[in-house]
Amino acid sequence: MKHRSIKLMLAMVLSITTAALDITLAHADTALTYVQGTDIDTLDPAITRSTTSQIVIAHLFNQLVMWDGPQLKKIVPDLAESWSTSADGKSWLFNLRTNVKFQDGTIFNAAAVKFNLDRIRNPKLGSPNRSYFADIESVTAPSEFVLEIKTKRPSPVLLETLAQSWAAMSSPTAIQKYGRAYGHHPVGTGPYEFESWIPNDRTNIRRNPTYFGQPASADELIFRPVPEDWARVIEIKTENADMAGDLSPESASQIKIDGKVSLTQVPSSYQVFFELNVTKPPFDDVRIRRAVNLAIDRQAIVSKVLMGYGKVPTGPFPEGTQGRRVFSPEAFDPEAARKLIRDVYPKGFPGTVVIWTPSGRYTKDRQVAEVVQGYLNAVGLKTEFRVWEWASYQKTLYRPETGKGTGKGTNDANMWLLGTGINVADIRLRRKLSTGDPSNLTGYSNPRVDHLLEAAATEMNYDKRLGYYGDIQEILWKEAPNTIPLFDEVQLFGTRKNLQGFTVYDDGIVDLKRAVLTK
Repeated sequence: MKHRSIKLMLAMVLSITTAALDITLAHADTALTYVQGTDIDTLDPAITRSTTSQIVIAHLFNQLVMWDGPQLKKIVPDLAESWSTSADGKSWLFNLRTNVKFQDGTIFNAAAVKFNLDRIRNPKLGSPNRSYFADIESVTAPSEFVLEIKTKRPSPVLLETLAQSWAAMSSPTAIQKYGRAYGHHPVGTGPYEFESWIPNDRTNIRRNPTYFGQPASADELIFRPVPEDWARVIEIKTENADMAGDLSPESASQIKIDGKVSLTQVPSSYQVFFELNVTKPPFDDVRIRRAVNLAIDRQAIVSKVLMGYGKVPTGPFPEGTQGRRVFSPEAFDPEAARKLIRDVYPKGFPGTVVIWTPSGRYTKDRQVAEVVQGYLNAVGLKTEFRVWEWASYQKTLYRPETGKGTGKGTNDANMWLLGTGINVADIRLRRKLSTGDPSNLTGYSNPRVDHLLEAAATEMNYDKRLGYYGDIQEILWKEAPNTIPLFDEVQLFGTRKNLQGFTVYDDGIVDLKRAVLTK
């Protein structure tokens, strides 16, 4: 019966993916196929915050500047050849590349850059990334290939903002032509150009013959959503795909014993945690927050639930995050947790701790949340559990609720599971800790943290600025202010044995520009 079920699954997957197989065979030597768990949402870089979309965007577009590698040590030129800053740190001049064209033939120049930066800063666009450009006062084009950006104050993070994928340069001609539908017709300057996107089926991009830099290796890249984890493994085993992402620990274990497929394990800048509503009992008291920290056995979560494919956190920043500091792991001491709870509530907390979690967004998220619920019950807290579909979860947590007191979060729960892979320190910290920030869902407010964030925001000395971020990390780790770190993710990928030249970054971006299938 078991063998029969496996045959049925194989037949079903192969019948669903026949069209994709035909395409792959037709371009066997020049096309690569990547399968992942979810589909893209838009290919407008100014709009999306989805890693799935940003993987495709990374092949279609360029920014003015970029990081020199995943270590985030240095900003280097991309579409800007050089730049300079005024003595007061508030005026930036960028000398742009000449002889660069967008994939629709539009000339890349300072006017095009101004168009893009004005667009993302315009509230009418509704970009979720708009706040990162709040320091910009004006953007002008003194000459065709010189751009000037003036900031409201010295802005050491401007280059880091311009290096993000949401600051990618789009063709003004294409944006004006397609309007709101531009996300389905993207036009950049990158090594690949857009060919087609069939929602919930595939996205095809082809090599850009006029790219100004080193040509890409494969003629064509195909990105396909395959929601079922086991189906992505079969795609690789049947050579219907060349690389599969978003794999579960169970799939990783299967691949390790399969001679036809390679397992790639990459550190991740994603950390999964519970955010706590610190505006109402019981988590308005820091002792209860510390009690929950002590109640959770993180090593057991990593070893038993994640099957070893994860890491016990040693700070609020995982590997691959700018300015990371390392501390001692949180202790597991349920008796100390019970004592702290009794100190605050001698007769026990009279209410119910409401726990929310998504299912399928992060590695074993629901299962981890259920284990945490068990730990809380074990130290005497009564709990209630609710599982959400991801889209509804996000909309509920981030919608404005006047008078709720938790940023744009909710008072209907006490704790909710989330994760972040943002690897730039300022963005990662500011959005979750700054008083009144729309992404600060917990209601957390700390004048010391606000002061350090503001000091870092105007500190032009890189090392000193990272020192401020390190001080904030120490506060987070020692004072348990508003989050309970659970585990640091490990990225798991399956590849064909002969796939070479790809790069996976800590924030989940997969770079296939140099990828090839060897003989």
